[in-house]
Amino acid sequence: MVPFGKAASILALLVMSLAAECPPSGFDTQAAADGSFDIKWYTNAKWYVQEQMVISYLPVDYLRCVTAEYELLEKPTFFGYDIKVMNHAENKDGKDLGPLTTICAQIVNSTAGKFKVSPCFLPSFLAGPYWVVAFNKAEGWSLVSGGPPTESGTDGCKTGTGTNDSGLWIFTRKQQRDEALVQKIKGIARDKGFDISVLKSTDQTNCAASSFIVV
Repeated sequence: MVPFGKAASILALLVMSLAAECPPSGFDTQAAADGSFDIKWYTNAKWYVQEQMVISYLPVDYLRCVTAEYELLEKPTFFGYDIKVMNHAENKDGKDLGPLTTICAQIVNSTAGKFKVSPCFLPSFLAGPYWVVAFNKAEGWSLVSGGPPTESGTDGCKTGTGTNDSGLWIFTRKQQRDEALVQKIKGIARDKGFDISVLKSTDQTNCAASSFIVV
């Protein structure tokens, strides 16, 4: 017979192990099961970033006026990219984050919302995952991650913080922040197993029209 104290310790370790499983069991994009992702809808208008994770190329001091636009190309580039990606972010003084002005994306599974992104001059085998984890066309939002969250965080799982396999974003079609909607999306992210404590709010107020700089 296993002593009660030892059994309790084993059970506690088992619970901790299951809780720390990253990515969570069965983790996938919303559209992976039903193929409902609409790439034309996703790329037909600008996205405004309301929350994002700080990673190596998205420093904490560049959280103003963060946007993303996507353009479907008529034919793939030399390295097989299908989408041009134009992003913008600036610091509190209005300085753009750079130096690149455009990156590219390759479609991995168009109906599941899975892509790979990289500077356009790099071959696609060096690109990192970009997953539209959840979305709502009617409400105009999407939850994006740099692939599945493979690392244990403070309260859930998170992606890395390097160049590839990193990042978590909340996008909305409307620039003005809708706090109730943002909180709803954060709840969906939490339910998917993400550690949402990594998210930082952006500032979308008093943003002037400006050139797009990669973030």
